[in-house]
Amino acid sequence: MRDELLLGIDLGTSSIKANAIDRHGRSVGIGTAPTPFRTTPDGVEMTPQALLASVGAALNQLGELRHRIAGVGISSMGETGTTIYPDGPSGLPLIAWHDHRGHEVVDRLVEEFGVQELVARTGRRPRDVSSVAKLGWLARHGAELAGTWTGVAGLVLWQLTGALGQEQSLAATSGAYDPVTGRYDKAILQAAGMDGVLWAPARPAGTMLGRVSAPGSMWADLPAGVPVTIAGHDHPVGVVGSGGQHGEVIDSMGTGEPLVVSWDPRLSAGHPAVPGLPGDLTVTHWPGTPRHMLLWETLRPGLAMGSLLAHLDTTRSDIEFAAIRVDAEPLPLPDLFDMQDGRVPAHLLRLPPEVAWASALEGFAAAAAATETVLRDFTGTRGTTLLIGGGLRSRRWVEAKMHRASWPLAMATEREAVSRGAALMAGVAAGWWAPEQYPPADITALTTVDPVTAGAERRS
Repeated sequence: MRDELLLGIDLGTSSIKANAIDRHGRSVGIGTAPTPFRTTPDGVEMTPQALLASVGAALNQLGELRHRIAGVGISSMGETGTTIYPDGPSGLPLIAWHDHRGHEVVDRLVEEFGVQELVARTGRRPRDVSSVAKLGWLARHGAELAGTWTGVAGLVLWQLTGALGQEQSLAATSGAYDPVTGRYDKAILQAAGMDGVLWAPARPAGTMLGRVSAPGSMWADLPAGVPVTIAGHDHPVGVVGSGGQHGEVIDSMGTGEPLVVSWDPRLSAGHPAVPGLPGDLTVTHWPGTPRHMLLWETLRPGLAMGSLLAHLDTTRSDIEFAAIRVDAEPLPLPDLFDMQDGRVPAHLLRLPPEVAWASALEGFAAAAAATETVLRDFTGTRGTTLLIGGGLRSRRWVEAKMHRASWPLAMATEREAVSRGAALMAGVAAGWWAPEQYPPADITALTTVDPVTAGAERRS
């Protein structure tokens, strides 16, 4: 039917979005609801019931559009999830991905395997944000670990279809999954005390994992029988939704600022070891394809700028306007990391507010540009640098990016990239198009730097 739509659900850290798109990839309606994380004496978490209630509230805002849905794709934050029994979700809380509980489990894994061995097995450094760290913390505090583990996207899949499933890029956030071989690591799971937990099989994005059941139809007011897929981790899905291509560097500007490049494991002996690269480099999947993606996720500009704003007697919109075209030296990386942790350097506060703001944004732009050079040299990526994400609303930040552009720079105009990407994956599950044959997204060129000249300048 020509009036059918696709539904993309984005389970984000701060909000949940339900985006209905048409066959041209254009949004015709969006529903939103807050993600119901709350701070408890133990940390930041929510219940499965609260999450599902918020998803239902977002869907409800779509009104009659729900009756035209022909496919559903679900994207989400990584790491956060729960176990599901045959009769439904367990009583385990959904611990926020950024909650730091579970460092004891990470320490145990590091002691047993070593950091480099864990990187070789999982494509990422061991961190307490991982799913196994959260599960291990729950086990240490009396929780029964049984049933099948899946992330919050899998929880919504179960609510809609009754099926259990997981997607590859989300499985990669567990801390016990090898994205190159596509298998969970039994030795890591055993060392972490996860013997009693089953792990939902990880499938490529766009795979139909189930159909909306009769109970799911009543809950969501969606047509029964509609195919449902898990689109994947929000960062990779946002790349797809914004129109990012595998020959480009994608810079996702937001609360976090991951840099993304395509990567071929055959060009490296095992997982990549990139010299001269600070922070965390992880291996994940390019949604819906056999290709892999390198994700550098170390910068947290949204957190840092929020810390700075709390010390300034102004609003975000006023300081953004005042900082336009203000010349400022870039803040060094150690100061940026301090700001990400809530510690604003005293010397920064002695500057005029607009200069402090510009200095921080220039610092983040400089750090991202330096990392981009390393990633390009390692992977041989030669395409455009594509800016995506909510940070594009900051004109001063975009200006800082343009100051340091060594490759042609472009900007995605799609602001709901994750939910749109999830809907595009729903189109794969529904048979509307093949992976990477999606309707195009709007892109605006910002600079036309000559890559050959830029490369010569960097080497001089």
